[in-house]
Amino acid sequence: MLNPVPKTPSYETADWYTDVSLVDDPHAYFDFLRAQGPVVRLPYRNAVAVTGYEETIQVMLDTEHFSSINGVTGPLAELPFTPQGDDITDALEAHRKQIPFADQVVTESGSRHADLRSILARLFTPSRLKELQPKLLATAEGLIDEFHRDGKVDLVLQYGGPYGALVISDLLGLSEKTRVKFRGLLEGAIPVPMDASEEEMLKNPLVGVGKDLFKLIAQRRLALHPLMRPLRGVLAPQDILSELAEARYPDGRKPTLVDLTSLAAFLFGAGQDTTNRLLANAFKVIATRPDIQQELRDNPARIPAFIEEVLRFDGSVKSGGRMCQKTTVLGGVEIKAGTAVLMSHMAANRDPARFADPGTFDMDRPKIKEHLAFGRGAHTCIGAPLARREVVTSIERLLARMGNIRLSPAHHGQDGNWRFQYEPTYVLRALASLHLEFDPL
Repeated sequence: MLNPVPKTPSYETADWYTDVSLVDDPHAYFDFLRAQGPVVRLPYRNAVAVTGYEETIQVMLDTEHFSSINGVTGPLAELPFTPQGDDITDALEAHRKQIPFADQVVTESGSRHADLRSILARLFTPSRLKELQPKLLATAEGLIDEFHRDGKVDLVLQYGGPYGALVISDLLGLSEKTRVKFRGLLEGAIPVPMDASEEEMLKNPLVGVGKDLFKLIAQRRLALHPLMRPLRGVLAPQDILSELAEARYPDGRKPTLVDLTSLAAFLFGAGQDTTNRLLANAFKVIATRPDIQQELRDNPARIPAFIEEVLRFDGSVKSGGRMCQKTTVLGGVEIKAGTAVLMSHMAANRDPARFADPGTFDMDRPKIKEHLAFGRGAHTCIGAPLARREVVTSIERLLARMGNIRLSPAHHGQDGNWRFQYEPTYVLRALASLHLEFDPL
């Protein structure tokens, strides 16, 4: 795997999708692009970048002109056809199976996307999340127990990563044995590394997770067959996976096993790592801002506002892709059908036209929840309520049991000269590690 090289990037020619010199400070790169306008044509891959807040919302909401079919890969995956004319909507759909990752819930559109999302929605009802709260707390306490006496922790490896994996396991009602297995499989996983080949992507631990989930859901669907009623209790328990196995789309059709497995595996890919990285970004602030740390200790009711500002200031998601399917004009720039769009949640959240003094961390910002960390429109993150609960619970318990939280000088340097390493991925703002020292409470 590539490691970020400490050098000054040349923003004029830098490639967001492959240039590791942009990993450490993506904000500076987006500031450079934004200085040229809210929509800027990039010098590679027939792509434009959108950095303006209002323009980003427009792209997120405009499903007529912009498709999410390349939401994962952006312009990295070339279209399997030559775009012709000002409307390639039908051509995109006709070639969807040939476009990498175009069969995921985040890249689907229209009724297909609505169908898949309706299945996930069963897991994120207010009552379901309320029932999950005791497990969020128990998981947090159990993980803290593992390192509490040491007075030190790599928050990414020892807490955030396993916490996210275990919570999604509980959301799906998995057994303790499967929880432990998935925790091990997903340890240290990196989302879409810049140097990964298609073959390496297929070796992603989520593939192994998906195989196990397929078996578990298939067992439950078999148990639900009328002929299996006498053996139902032996074949599979009545649990959340059983609810998924018998779920129907709004029109009554039954999802395929592949669809259900893909959705369940997606929760681990999208939910586990984003929560881990958000926690790390939050504790980077807590460890380097003693004033904020003390304020949160004195008044835990401030934690939700703190999290919203972390989401705006340095949220987990750096960028996503869109494909212009109908020629249009955005931010004064004509975008032809077939042009890829680099859409950055991170850039929009630092747009000074929307957020005053965007590089300053301020928990008292007006309308603090209007950031775009969770997106807008049809593809708004369905797991946002759970993510907020996970991070609030984690910060509350970590602060309660860890006093005087600070960065490890051996790993991150001295005050004012801190060093941080980020994973080489264009998708997430992902600290490779965050070594903290603390006084056990």
